[in-house]
Amino acid sequence: MAGDMKGRSDCDLDIISMQCDNEARYRKQITITRPIFTEETFQEGYRISTSNSSATAKLRRSCTSNLSSLSGHGLCLAVLKFFPIIGWLKEYNWRKDIIGDVISGLTTAVMRIPQEMAYALLATVPAVYGLYSAFFPVILYAVLGTSKHISIGTWAVVSIMIGNAIDAVIDVELSNINNGTSEMAEMTSGISAEDNTMLRVQIATSLCLLVGIIQTLMGVLRLGFVTNYLSEPLVRGFTTGAAVHVFTSQFPKLLGIKTTRRTGVITLVYTYIELFTKLKQTNPCAVIMSVLALMMLILIAEMNDLQAHKSWCRREGRKGKKLPIPSELFVVICATLASYLGRFEFKYNLSVVGDIPTGVPVPTVPSLRGSMSLFGSAFAMAIVGFAISISMAQLFAKKHEYEVEANQELIAYGSCHIFGSFFRCFPHATSMSRTAVQEGSGGKTQLAGIISALVVVVILLRLGPLFSQLPQCILGAIIVVALRGILRQIKDLPLLWKVNNVDFAIWLLTFLCVCLLGVDLGLLCGVGIALVTIVLRTQIPNSSIIGAIPNTDIYRDVARVPDAREIPGIKIFCFSSSLCFINADNFKNSLFQKVGINPQKLLIAKHKGDINKKLEYSHCDEEPRNNVHQVQTIIIDCCMFNYIDTVGVKTLQTLITDYDKVDIRVVLANCKETVRQSLLKSATLNKKEAIGLDRMYLTLHDAVADHMPSQKDDNFKHVGVKIQNEISYETGV
Repeated sequence: MAGDMKGRSDCDLDIISMQCDNEARYRKQITITRPIFTEETFQEGYRISTSNSSATAKLRRSCTSNLSSLSGHGLCLAVLKFFPIIGWLKEYNWRKDIIGDVISGLTTAVMRIPQEMAYALLATVPAVYGLYSAFFPVILYAVLGTSKHISIGTWAVVSIMIGNAIDAVIDVELSNINNGTSEMAEMTSGISAEDNTMLRVQIATSLCLLVGIIQTLMGVLRLGFVTNYLSEPLVRGFTTGAAVHVFTSQFPKLLGIKTTRRTGVITLVYTYIELFTKLKQTNPCAVIMSVLALMMLILIAEMNDLQAHKSWCRREGRKGKKLPIPSELFVVICATLASYLGRFEFKYNLSVVGDIPTGVPVPTVPSLRGSMSLFGSAFAMAIVGFAISISMAQLFAKKHEYEVEANQELIAYGSCHIFGSFFRCFPHATSMSRTAVQEGSGGKTQLAGIISALVVVVILLRLGPLFSQLPQCILGAIIVVALRGILRQIKDLPLLWKVNNVDFAIWLLTFLCVCLLGVDLGLLCGVGIALVTIVLRTQIPNSSIIGAIPNTDIYRDVARVPDAREIPGIKIFCFSSSLCFINADNFKNSLFQKVGINPQKLLIAKHKGDINKKLEYSHCDEEPRNNVHQVQTIIIDCCMFNYIDTVGVKTLQTLITDYDKVDIRVVLANCKETVRQSLLKSATLNKKEAIGLDRMYLTLHDAVADHMPSQKDDNFKHVGVKIQNEISYETGV
């Protein structure tokens, strides 16, 4: 049987070039002859691999793989995987790449120093802690990270999340002091301004440790796929909304106004109300310095952007890249000198950074008291930070043709956070602007990051006190200008509206939720909105009746393709989703509506004696509308079924049984392996209504060819199928 089937199923391909009369080109023609296959006859004629994909077999293979890794060679590979620096250092071209990494490291450091101090103030901790976060995590990531180009450090969105989390914890603890329920009562009761600063630092380091633990556990458990649930429109809408919070938080610094920090719902509204009521308290010196700094930073930033698109080096006929102008450092130096020489702090009551201690902090164990109240914020920071970091890493990995490993990245980020928490660092992520500068200025590996970190050490050991008179309004201006790239994401909306309305809704609703409800709650709402859209699209997918393109084996939606024609006596139904409990009722109702026959209603009518005639439906094609044909077969195209659950199986079984009672045969086509196995296993639930392989066809064309009543009827000529227990069709020219 097998040999006979195999012999009969060999494809006879006859390719003929035919010259078109009016066009100087050729259209190929193909003729195929093979038997009609159900899944049953196909498996009788051909061997099917029965690989064991059960959970037990997968666990056994995983254990075997892990045991094999304990060998000498396996241990070496594990070490190389855990410490990627060994791999790229072995292949490092010192003559070719070292100059680029050194220049990139110095350039990034020049940009890093003012940004790290500014983002530290955004996180409501002293500026020096931003410099700590610019050194310890960067060194460790160079050892453990798989990306060669991203710049680890503080980031505006994560910093605003830290500041909100710290404010929320302190507000709760202060409100609980009186009734003695506070875990930090002894620290928060009657604290001075200096003690309040140290408390904020302690909470920030606790957050850093929690974020590190969460990310490390996710990496060990191989949960790098979690960020797949954060779609690009969601992430971009979230970061744009968070940037609005960051932008708003810098207005008091730019204007020299003292405002109340708030957390919770619609804080933006309250903040702007307070700003407008306190405009009379504006510090003229702060406003003048902010305006001058913003003008300088924006001008130089635009020049750098123009330079990135229109290379000066090409016009000069040189190889290489022109370095970006270090606008942040230039503005910081000028503003610090002006503030120091003019004694702005004392003459004009201008807020400055204050004392920056020299030296590297002594490692201390971070406290986990009150960690339960921080866990939600830490989890949000861990997910958001990883999502941004891995997306940037994958972007540059694709550009430079290497790979990053998501789970190893999680372990690297988590280790950086845990290690940094012992040196008073706060949570960090990948900075998009610094990463672009590090790569654009010639950086080849993380050696550039190490060099930038060493420059930060020099600042910490020797030059820190020189920045004590730096006005805070200048750091606010640096943050505002650094947000340009994120705020420009608002341009996504017109394109998303044209391409995909659902993605447009996700972006806009996430943005509005973040702006109105706060960063953490807004992110949660955005994820919920995205999941709801997935559920709705699964619950109410598209469905259609499919027809045949004349003289081909191609089938298309008759409502969308005018040339596609329904086959008399056969209805082909396509459902554009997997079949499960969410959409089982919709599947059944859509089938009844598209086919035009509800067997349940017809059976009820028959029992009442209202109808006795055979079931008929009107078939509309080129023939007159009064041409009536009997429905004999319904073919369900299962090509979109990636899986089917027990509810879906029962739905199919019920449909097949009900249609059999009214003399209409229901068959399936294009069933995937997982769907076939689910249908076959369903026999244990109901053996009488079990769906066998004889009802499943390899393709739609097999099902159509096997159920066409007669070739003598002229209505069937357009299908192009010859029935001799074989499929034989020719494509027209």
